[in-house]
Amino acid sequence: YRVDVMVNGKRVDTRDVVFKLEKDGQGTPFLAPCLTVSQLSRYGIKTEDYPQLWKAAKTPDECADLTAIPQAKAVLDINNQQLQLSIPQLALRTKFKGIAPEDLWDDGIPAFLMNYRARTTQTDYKMDIVGRDNSSWVQLQPGINIGAWRVRNATSWQRSSQLSGKWQAAYTYAERELYSLKSRLTLGQKTSQGEIFDNVPFTGVMLASDDNMVPYSERQFAPVVRGIARTQARVEVKQNGYTIYNTTVAPGPFALRDLSVTDGSGDLHVTVWEADGSTQMFVVPYQTPAIALHQGYLKYSLLAGRYRSSDSATDKAQIAQATLMYGLPWNLTAYGGIQSATHYQAASLGLGVSLGRWGSLSVDGSDTHSQRQGEAVQQGASWRLRYSNQLTATGTNFSLTRWQYASQGYNTLSDVLDSYRHDGNRLWSWRENLQPSSRTSLMLSQSWGRHLGNLSLTGSRTDWRNRPGHDDSYGLSWGTSIGGGSLSLNWNQNRTLWRNGAHRKENITSLWFSVPLSRWTGNNVRASWQMTSPSQGGQTQQVGVNGEAFSRQLDWEVRQSYRADAPPGGGNNSALHLAWNGAYGLLGGDYSYSRTMRQMGVNIAGGIVIHHHGVTLGQPLQGSVALVEAPGASGVPVGGWPGVKTDFRGDTTVGNLSVYQENTVSLDPSRLPDDAEVTQTDVRVVPTEGAVVEAKFHTRIGARALMTLKREDGSAIPFGAQVTVNGQDGSAALVDTDSQVYLTGLADKGELTVKWGAQQCRVNYQLPAHKGIAGLYQMSGLCR
Repeated sequence: YRVDVMVNGKRVDTRDVVFKLEKDGQGTPFLAPCLTVSQLSRYGIKTEDYPQLWKAAKTPDECADLTAIPQAKAVLDINNQQLQLSIPQLALRTKFKGIAPEDLWDDGIPAFLMNYRARTTQTDYKMDIVGRDNSSWVQLQPGINIGAWRVRNATSWQRSSQLSGKWQAAYTYAERELYSLKSRLTLGQKTSQGEIFDNVPFTGVMLASDDNMVPYSERQFAPVVRGIARTQARVEVKQNGYTIYNTTVAPGPFALRDLSVTDGSGDLHVTVWEADGSTQMFVVPYQTPAIALHQGYLKYSLLAGRYRSSDSATDKAQIAQATLMYGLPWNLTAYGGIQSATHYQAASLGLGVSLGRWGSLSVDGSDTHSQRQGEAVQQGASWRLRYSNQLTATGTNFSLTRWQYASQGYNTLSDVLDSYRHDGNRLWSWRENLQPSSRTSLMLSQSWGRHLGNLSLTGSRTDWRNRPGHDDSYGLSWGTSIGGGSLSLNWNQNRTLWRNGAHRKENITSLWFSVPLSRWTGNNVRASWQMTSPSQGGQTQQVGVNGEAFSRQLDWEVRQSYRADAPPGGGNNSALHLAWNGAYGLLGGDYSYSRTMRQMGVNIAGGIVIHHHGVTLGQPLQGSVALVEAPGASGVPVGGWPGVKTDFRGDTTVGNLSVYQENTVSLDPSRLPDDAEVTQTDVRVVPTEGAVVEAKFHTRIGARALMTLKREDGSAIPFGAQVTVNGQDGSAALVDTDSQVYLTGLADKGELTVKWGAQQCRVNYQLPAHKGIAGLYQMSGLCR
């Protein structure tokens, strides 16, 4: 029977369950479900505490003996198609928010996967410079998954009319999770964690704790993104240009608490894609918070290798680093670390405290001993204070960091190692000799709800030693929704100290407004206007119209812009952009024109997974991936993302899954082919980091029919009789009160077996020549 599996009243699964007729201690017959030990574990039952569950189950895939759990009961509610499991609370695992039980973590299948992106552009210049420039760019991100190991690479190729084609590798590394240590081992080219010391790019080996493998309640501070969705919406969060989170939310307020941010600072850019085609965009500032861990939580990192600068001429000096953080009683956290490299040594020690509703505070000090190329040995010290707080009741996030440099000789590891170059040239500027005496950085974000919007403020100041003046940077961003429209205001100011002691100040203000036109156009079309006004240069105005078509698979935009300080006739620019979100990848094109220049471009992007069933093409892969398998059901939308559909075999990929958490992968049953039926529309998966996990949907390919059954004497078949298609597993259906049964996956002709009690009969059938309404055959059958 296909049933909803309920554990203490909460639905945990929907599946076909085999029931066997058994008798209780009083000899009363009942239907006992056949549930495997692995299934019971997935439902949150502590199967490891009840070894007698295996008494009947010799393997995890056989039926478990549920009576091994005292007072556990299983009742089939046939009217509501539910299997009610009553399990004592003592037999259930404590459910931590943000993580699934470890025995459900799935390393996925062996696979080769690759993202590809390519763009080619042709630019024609028509005024001061007359000529043509052709440029092309390709990026490949291949990877291999074997068990828990992940091998990743990023390689790009670029060519223009002035430069010949050149391949360049950004990184190559292999890593795996060590689940018993809640840690990750990395071999190759990566960047260190940046909680105690600054991030350091390296080539070598790193062993470090992985916060994703512990519950939210034990993790360090993580940002919360709040907003209000007007419809069933998709929320996308980006940091430093990379998508770090994707989810679907219901209409109304939402709060995203399970973000996995990258190390260090970087604002979170949030886009809410509404079902009607409208969008909301706002920014949540983020920087590394004060360090405050829960009591008993240990966090560490060990690194050894060579320095890996983005400049190939920089010497690859040997480096080593170790950091340790530990949660103490009384809400205290002790932490420290050491760094060692050629020409550089540093040590840091600090203490953090959780102040409850008043946030977290940490203070640390660092001492360095270093020597830049061609300079004398220097010794310096610095102090750093960090404070962070989240006020859930008011929707406020606040963070403050203050560095105080106690002496002139303080340097970071990158400051020193970047000065050593094997080409004999030293990249020097007068600002390199400026020694900071202090730095202050703060950020504030405030959510006021749907009508008043979201406000974010950022600011930083650097004071210099032995030189008057300072560098300042300030930013303000506010956005809100007005009816179906969106409004945002941004302002930034930078004041930079120059050689003569003067300051160079740059301001830029932008205002953006978008309003839906669907009231008149009848589809997802919006008009927008943007004004950008820098202090250096002329004001730019831009108007545009954008929309979607073909079930949101086609994105289009038309823009017209004007720049006030451009040469006569050169300030007007027209642009057209098209993008197609296909089942096998993304395709885009753009065209822009002005009196001074004309440009055309084409770009493609996609993802490839090679696995034991063959090759699956899809949209670009991000993070952990589900390989959706619905054999024979082609062209079915998956997950609600534009253009994500099953291919000719019934396969596709869905990325951006939450690691170590339960994810639901869904098919759209309304778009199934007429000859396809699925036994479930949702599959739950729990991927590990970077895994390719299978999301298998059981499909029945064949005709659908409503058959009226009669016995040879003309009497009806009893209500509840079971009908199976001979030679087809899992095809059981039940006869209704009118002696009718709904069957799927039927061949043109075949045989049915009908059973009730101790009796049974068989039906030979052949499909009629014509289908009925909605592709459903209606027929009768004689049971002999």
